[in-house]
Amino acid sequence: MDSPDETPAPPTTPGLSWRSLQPVDVGAITALATTCLAADGGLLLGATDAYIREHYLPARSGSSIGAFERDGRLVACAAMRPTHTANEYRTTIVGQVHPDHRRRGFGTFLLRWSTAEAGRLLAACPPDRAHVLQLTTEMLTEEAARLFERHGFTQQFAEDVMRRDLADPFPDILLPSDIRFATWAPALVDQFFAVYQAAFRERQRPGYPAWSQEKWVDWLETDDDTFRPELSLLAPHEDLLAGFIVCADSWIVQMGVHPDRRERGIGSALVIEALKRFRAAGGDHMLLDVNVNNPSAARVYTRLGFERVGRRARYIRGPKGHKAF
Repeated sequence: MDSPDETPAPPTTPGLSWRSLQPVDVGAITALATTCLAADGGLLLGATDAYIREHYLPARSGSSIGAFERDGRLVACAAMRPTHTANEYRTTIVGQVHPDHRRRGFGTFLLRWSTAEAGRLLAACPPDRAHVLQLTTEMLTEEAARLFERHGFTQQFAEDVMRRDLADPFPDILLPSDIRFATWAPALVDQFFAVYQAAFRERQRPGYPAWSQEKWVDWLETDDDTFRPELSLLAPHEDLLAGFIVCADSWIVQMGVHPDRRERGIGSALVIEALKRFRAAGGDHMLLDVNVNNPSAARVYTRLGFERVGRRARYIRGPKGHKAF
């Protein structure tokens, strides 16, 4: 395997000091992420406490770096952590630069520093699996995409984040007369999972993990503590499970329609029904994400009143720009 790149020294900038991130910096990292989110759009997840702690505060010393002003404000940072899988040794990189401090070379430095340090972690891994550098962002900008590509990263996955204001009127959706909605309940979990599999597996949806029913339900009900069963609906039609939608607080987690019942307005009706229920419960907006390779779904959501507010993405490259696979 190639040796990792040489780690660059931080730029010398008056008024800024560079050091590793520490648990005491959670508030400063969150403030930076919140500012970047307001400027760039994207997924709110990237500015949450849980996300910050998991991605920016790795246990390994020397796996993060940040630029702090004299008053303690963080203006740029990056971090990396091992995210190995059964098929590859992988190190995942995250980073962000305050909008007021961009175009000063900080982003380039952070990416060079991160790839060098991540490459060093991978160099210590055995050669029995692929070695992959992964870069993930919940707030992708065009400028950042160009930076990643210049440094040999290839986009592996991207989703547009869309938002709908629930104060706006809902369109009328015509449905087959015998369609009815059933709300999430333990007795219906088998049916929810069956239509989820039919809808996602048939189109080989990006990121479809082929989970067991137990893992999928655990992901919905346990891993996401904002799961809203009263907004999660099943749509039986005749002798077939036609579609489903599962929601968290202010978020459509997944929606799918059986291949044999598409183009009938069932997906749109499921979305509108969930929106109406969330508005009745006091909600003021709803978010979702849609893969950039699924423009037909994006058009449907646009017709239903959703607007694009940002993009999240994942990039990969092999060490020193070599192909990962």
